[in-house]
Amino acid sequence: MSKLLWTKEQYPDLFERIDKVLLPHDYLNYWLTGRCCTEFGDASGTGYFNVRTREWDLPLLAHIDPSGRLGKALPQLLQAHEPVGVLRPEVATLLGLNPDALVSSGGGDNMMGAIGTGNIQPGLITMSLGSSGTVYAFAEEARVSEHESVATFCSSSGGWLPLICTMNLTNATTAIRELFALDIAGFNQAVAEAPIGAEGVLMLPFLNGERVPALPDATGSIVGLDSTNLTQANLSRAVVEGTTFGLRYGLDLLRDSGIKSEKIRLIGGGSKSAVWRQIVADIMNTPVICTDHSEAAALGAAIQAAWCWSRANGKAQDLQQLCERCVSLDQGSETHPVVHNVAAYQQVYQRYQAQLRKV
Repeated sequence: MSKLLWTKEQYPDLFERIDKVLLPHDYLNYWLTGRCCTEFGDASGTGYFNVRTREWDLPLLAHIDPSGRLGKALPQLLQAHEPVGVLRPEVATLLGLNPDALVSSGGGDNMMGAIGTGNIQPGLITMSLGSSGTVYAFAEEARVSEHESVATFCSSSGGWLPLICTMNLTNATTAIRELFALDIAGFNQAVAEAPIGAEGVLMLPFLNGERVPALPDATGSIVGLDSTNLTQANLSRAVVEGTTFGLRYGLDLLRDSGIKSEKIRLIGGGSKSAVWRQIVADIMNTPVICTDHSEAAALGAAIQAAWCWSRANGKAQDLQQLCERCVSLDQGSETHPVVHNVAAYQQVYQRYQAQLRKV
């Protein structure tokens, strides 16, 4: 929505030439098949999609374009299990693929990550420790939270996907790691050497501003430094704790919105760190575990494609059964919160919240 409005204001001539409005992966599907369509998951992130009715919000778009032209430019809506079509012959030849290959709808990274972690029914939370941080859970009904930071997405599995997304995670930890010229193993060792709370060093790692909480103009800050605690280990631990507190803030919003879960499934590059997994488990006071497949979103897309193909070919398989068959957990990564760590982190988190209120 905001991008369409910006285009109209900044490039009115270009705006008048709009024929189709497609998200990036929808354009790829158009290039592959010649068909303009999208599925509910990605559509729900546009700002002009009604998540309750699963329809385009044409009255809302009319505020930008009263003529109705934008509404006519929107792609057809598909359910996630419906195919887009088959490859165009020239594309099949160019790519060396079967011309009868079916193209499924695909979806956004978090929607596919939910499928790839088996998060397609209530009771689980998926947490991604990537360049940004995301926390999301499946819901059987549209949960429009009173908290503006909770995005009410549709899932790509037939339900909804309440979600929060922070702007700063491994981008912040990488910045500190590179500042000290550490490799990943060395950085993890430094984090492990510092105690909980990094001897009073607290970091708000808002290197890119922040959206959860909504602080777009915020900058990063470090507080609590003195001559006794200014160490490589404390700064390394402080950035990991600070980014994880941001996810805790978002998880609290989800839980306050009615999301319940007893387990967290971790994905993303940060989840490979045993010390970070323990910090997550302690700060969230919830057991965490990783999936065997490191690229959960890619796995989810493959599972969704298999779901789509099975239905299109009269061999319909249940998505839950596909997930049970394809998604496995890395039992060696399972990490449980430690009681005294949880109590210690609660005190540090209260300091984090107090510092947030000053921003």
